[in-house]
Amino acid sequence: MAVAGMRHISCIGLMRDKAKILDMLQKEGAVHFASPAEAVLPKNDVAEGEINAETEDIVIPEPESLLSDNTAFIALNEKRAKLQNCIEELARYDTRKKHLFSFLRPVKASEVAEVDSRADIILAEADKIIVTDAAIKDAEAEIARLDSEILAMSPWAALPYAPSEYETAHTATDFLAAGSRKEYEEFKAEFAKSISPSDICVLNEDKNGGTVSFAVTYLKPERAAAEKYYNSARVTRFDFSAMTYTPAARLDELSELKQQKQNEITELTENRKAAAQHLSDFEILYDSLGMRVQKMLADVNISDSSVTFNFDGWVPAKQEKKISAALTDEFICNVAFRDPAEGELPPTKLENGILGGSIEPVESLYSLLQYGQLDPSAIAAFFYALFFGFMFSDAGYGILLTVACAIILIKCKLKASMKKYIWLFLFSGISTIFWGVLFGSWFGNVVQTVTLGKFALKPLWFDPQDSVNTEHFLAFTLLLGVIHLYTALAMKAANLIAKGKWLDAICDVFFWYIFYTGEILFLLPYIPYYKDTAFCAKAHPYAVYLLLAGFVLILFTKGRKSRNPFIKLFGGITCLYSLVDMLSDCLSYTRLMAMGLATSVIINVFNSIAASAAGLDTAGITFRFIIFIVIFVAANLFNFAINALGAYVNACRLTYIEFFGKFYEGDGKEYDPLCYNTEYITVEPGDSADELGAVS
Repeated sequence: MAVAGMRHISCIGLMRDKAKILDMLQKEGAVHFASPAEAVLPKNDVAEGEINAETEDIVIPEPESLLSDNTAFIALNEKRAKLQNCIEELARYDTRKKHLFSFLRPVKASEVAEVDSRADIILAEADKIIVTDAAIKDAEAEIARLDSEILAMSPWAALPYAPSEYETAHTATDFLAAGSRKEYEEFKAEFAKSISPSDICVLNEDKNGGTVSFAVTYLKPERAAAEKYYNSARVTRFDFSAMTYTPAARLDELSELKQQKQNEITELTENRKAAAQHLSDFEILYDSLGMRVQKMLADVNISDSSVTFNFDGWVPAKQEKKISAALTDEFICNVAFRDPAEGELPPTKLENGILGGSIEPVESLYSLLQYGQLDPSAIAAFFYALFFGFMFSDAGYGILLTVACAIILIKCKLKASMKKYIWLFLFSGISTIFWGVLFGSWFGNVVQTVTLGKFALKPLWFDPQDSVNTEHFLAFTLLLGVIHLYTALAMKAANLIAKGKWLDAICDVFFWYIFYTGEILFLLPYIPYYKDTAFCAKAHPYAVYLLLAGFVLILFTKGRKSRNPFIKLFGGITCLYSLVDMLSDCLSYTRLMAMGLATSVIINVFNSIAASAAGLDTAGITFRFIIFIVIFVAANLFNFAINALGAYVNACRLTYIEFFGKFYEGDGKEYDPLCYNTEYITVEPGDSADELGAVS
């Protein structure tokens, strides 16, 4: 477990070689370009939090902002956005073999070059797809409009004549709708009183007591009074004065128009399905254009003259010789490397094995480790898997999780971050098997349930669900918490010692060990299970001495860096509050007990429900056993999902708050080298940079 050592690189080369050098550096994927503004900043000890007055107001712009007016950069991103839109639209018609997890498809550089040479043709196909999608959306909008008109016209379908034909020399006819039968009756009664003579005829009524559609006929001199009454009544008036055809004829016309639009959508959809054959080309071109974008972003950090260019950046120390040779053997370059200067904050690149690397995605959600700090990944991953398994704590579930993760790792070519997550869950699955065997949980008590109590798998240690062991289980979770917290303090001490700050390690960690140990020993007689042990009887008398010794040592050393003499002498008085903090932190680990019991108890309840529903203790065992299996599988899938999520979240919480909170110094700078940072493909190793560079 380590943060990769970084070396600062300064390179001066000829402008004629610049494009080829960028191609080569992108293929190597090792150089993190530093912006010119960053390179000339005066040095100050940012690691210690000091602010230099000359630099505190300097804002280093992002490369994207510097290219906001670059037409080539804008054009590339517009093309990528167009391709991305097509990829998302065509994904539903993709006939290629589907995978459970997203992965990068291996592609040869020659294939990337070939696709890039057809970029104009491929982009033209993308334009056709976008036009097709727009046409489909327009047709769908038109269908929605037609449906709305059909809905409005349907109540009048029974009219034998065109609505305009109901107008005579002496009478007028209006067509209205009321929201309910009650509203219609109210309107009818009031209208008859206000305007007479008049006639109201119901043409359609919703069978569920909804809208009532009707026609009102009255003398033409009463039109103004009728319209005034309509405005005050709870009715809707339909203006059919210009309709010279029957509603039924209009409905037929609307249905025909709707069918035409549906046929149009079907045809366009078939065209879009056929266009899915270009999906592979779209993905390759999207990533190829992305490579160009990455080089343009790197180019922003390069200073040019008419003849030469130069850049500053960072390279992992292990790759220094390789990068130096690649630059100086093939090109005329002046390359210089040096260690980070005091106050410089190089980017952080974690170098971990499988165990430590597995928790890197979880760490990234918290904060990126600062350069120069010891990497806690392997230790954090061990505890994460330990706690996850403790909370999941069923050997059957652990086997399922481990086997599933192993199959995914073997069969699928995953993205790096997803692969690390799967490794983390694989280790967590192994831990789950371990705790499940210790606690005797194999899909709960399914063996005992199926055999009607004749046979049971005994725990290797103890059964947490047995009331006799409750105190033991609780006490053990507290012990795990103390070990976890003490390990976090040890990491803090290790970081201080690595920086040569031995005095700080003694005062800020060792003295606290004394203080906290005294507190724990003092509380030991009040902790279930441990209070009855011989260790408690022997150790408790020393608790007060350790507490007092730790308090005095912290009292006179915690304020040692302050210029205030009172704080320098008595700055540690606040450590008394830390007694409560430590107790609170330890109690946080009781959630391990709660989650562990929840998993096994719920499994056993589901087993009992399945056995009871199937009636395993009665005749017809074969049929009833099938019923049991169906209920058992469905219930356990639910329990597996909900408790796996709970174990993941709570393991993250203990890692972030209780572990990292004691020592972790984040806000590091991300190591972001120029490389093939792709979304859909991975360029296979062994292809030359020239082959890609010729087109990208």
